[in-house]
Amino acid sequence: MNTMAPAPTLMTGADYRESLRRSRPRVSVDGRWVESVADDPALQPGINAVALTYDFAHQPQYVPLMTATQHTSGRTVNRMTHLSTSAGDLLNKLEAVRLICQETGCAQRYLTHDALHAIAQLSARLDDASGRREHGDRFLDYLHRVQDQDLTLGVAMTDAKGDRSRRPHQQANPDSYVHIVERNAKGIVISGTKAIVTGAPYMHELLVMPCRNMGEADADFAVCCAVPVDAEGLTIVARPAGRPGEKLEHGDALFSRRFGQSTGVCLFDRVFVPWERVFLAGEWEHSGHLTYSYATHHRQTCIAARAGFGDLLIGAGALMCEANGFDPGAESQLREQMVELITIVEGFFACGVAASVYGRRDEHAEVFMPDPVFANIGKLLLATKIYDMHRLAHTVSGGLIVTLPGPDEDHNPETAGRLSDVLRASPDVPYEQRIQAARFIEDLTAGYQGGWYSVISLHGGGSPAAMKQEIWRHYPVGDKVDLVERLLDRGLSADPARAITRNRQPGRCCDTGCTQPGQAMMIELPTNTKATKSA
Repeated sequence: MNTMAPAPTLMTGADYRESLRRSRPRVSVDGRWVESVADDPALQPGINAVALTYDFAHQPQYVPLMTATQHTSGRTVNRMTHLSTSAGDLLNKLEAVRLICQETGCAQRYLTHDALHAIAQLSARLDDASGRREHGDRFLDYLHRVQDQDLTLGVAMTDAKGDRSRRPHQQANPDSYVHIVERNAKGIVISGTKAIVTGAPYMHELLVMPCRNMGEADADFAVCCAVPVDAEGLTIVARPAGRPGEKLEHGDALFSRRFGQSTGVCLFDRVFVPWERVFLAGEWEHSGHLTYSYATHHRQTCIAARAGFGDLLIGAGALMCEANGFDPGAESQLREQMVELITIVEGFFACGVAASVYGRRDEHAEVFMPDPVFANIGKLLLATKIYDMHRLAHTVSGGLIVTLPGPDEDHNPETAGRLSDVLRASPDVPYEQRIQAARFIEDLTAGYQGGWYSVISLHGGGSPAAMKQEIWRHYPVGDKVDLVERLLDRGLSADPARAITRNRQPGRCCDTGCTQPGQAMMIELPTNTKATKSA
């Protein structure tokens, strides 16, 4: 291993945009073919969001958080491509994601981080099972290329699925799932459909991964590989990112005109993948572990992403209180609503912190895995509380956020002056600032973008049912039963046949103690940056 870390060679946001111009993926948006992803107006809010993850890695105040030293190469890399090897790394990743999502709402590039960890764990597990280093060496070669080129990777995991009651091999249309259709000495050929791929049009490559635990009959569907977005045979049918282009003269959406997220349906039609980009090809016994590992990493990361969004609601809610003439500190009813919003956001974020602190080294790989109980509890809380977050923002803001006349009236000489007089509330806050805050909250919670945030929070990273299953599967109920059994002096908890005593978790707040977590790099979160204004 190289112990001398060279100077960073990380891309900027402008470099990222230029790198997109060098590829020509086949992308359709709103029924038309996109000539240049980097320059298409419908995709700019998503590109802006990803570009910020590059720019922040060059801002001196964020460098300690947004970059890290990769232990396998000694190179300085972007935090979004770094493999965590300590609890401190996991916590720094959490803080980094919250930081960039405070600016963008959803920065998307963190999926790169989560998928690389899952594939690292898979590769080590495959090598331990075979007694060789083939898979680990292949993954490290790929990882170092991704880090050296500072790439952004999309995650193509969710298949179209077809009839949900049938296994992949039972589908009438086998292309409901991505699967291997041919193997040869040079690589594999895949076909099928991935239905929900975040940021697909403006990724550099897609990491194809199985979305479920495969059985032996589904071996051809147990495939994980890396595919460039402009690979021959790949078509991306995408939706616009955010709300670009709406009412450009006066009424463009205050937030989602600048930041948003595209998602794409990815159609693979006999796409060739060379062996050096293949990480799983039919080893069905390991598909469930890959899916579980990715889900655990991603659910913890989602906690930070939605905390960043929550920061936007907290700040906007306070601004609306002020613009309406109220001080939440002096008005108990408003203070209660604001504190409830703060409690929700910081409550699920605290679960992400706990998942970091109690993270553990994977038994096969050097990477650290977030604690699955806290990761799933935090994600479940944000998935179900997102609607309460919107409700609380609406409560402290008032009905003005959806009843305010349209932005064109601000430029109507016959109505603008009168509206400015009668719709001003606090004498200390100009009318323009009050309606700007109202329209900002409308954009985030009551319009198209607000509905999008609700659904993506509920189902992104898995359904609430999946999280509840993982919480029950990993929570040490048996330890709690032991506690009560000891107090009752019954001595019955040692029976291995009892279902409620199967789950145990020694090492957390118990007699065996806890490992010392890696030191986290804590920095103050931003109040304003030049990057925000120029994005």
